[in-house]
Amino acid sequence: MKNIIIIGASRAGKTTFTKLLSKRLNNLMIIRTDLLRLAFREAICKDQSIKTSSLKTNQDYLNYVLSYYKYANMYETDYIKVIDTVDFDPKDYELFPNSILICIGYPKLTPEEVLKNWEKYDTDLDWTKKRTPEDLERHAKKHIEDSKHLQKECEKYKIKFVDTSYNREKILNELVDYVIKEIKEEE
Repeated sequence: MKNIIIIGASRAGKTTFTKLLSKRLNNLMIIRTDLLRLAFREAICKDQSIKTSSLKTNQDYLNYVLSYYKYANMYETDYIKVIDTVDFDPKDYELFPNSILICIGYPKLTPEEVLKNWEKYDTDLDWTKKRTPEDLERHAKKHIEDSKHLQKECEKYKIKFVDTSYNREKILNELVDYVIKEIKEEE
């Protein structure tokens, strides 16, 4: 059974995609690394002042995620594991054998469009709710550049890149159809 690894830019639609997919498939185990990062910071680092974004480069944290994934594969064999993450890059594809690896980003948006999208899809728990307008603009610019970089890396490693710059809902629904087709072809 193939697993699904969704990587990409922050706030590009990874979690929305997993929610859409879970409405169509009932045998998913969704692993959201945003939550693993928070748990790791609290339980292992024991320091709430550490920015969770800095844990993306912490090898202990990355090993923790990979260990969780390994054990999920061993013990939850009836489920397709879906990892929703910003913690890995296209170059990490070998860490996830027998998986459908997809990268999501928004390389064509302007910072203003990114901010508008973030506002549209924000929930009260999202990190974007707790930032100043200046900080959000700085992050928007960074994530656009990240998206462009990820798109190039996906070309290099032959990984599917999904551009959610425009028509996000339509694109994500098409992605759900694509993933379901890939899963069924394996069966």
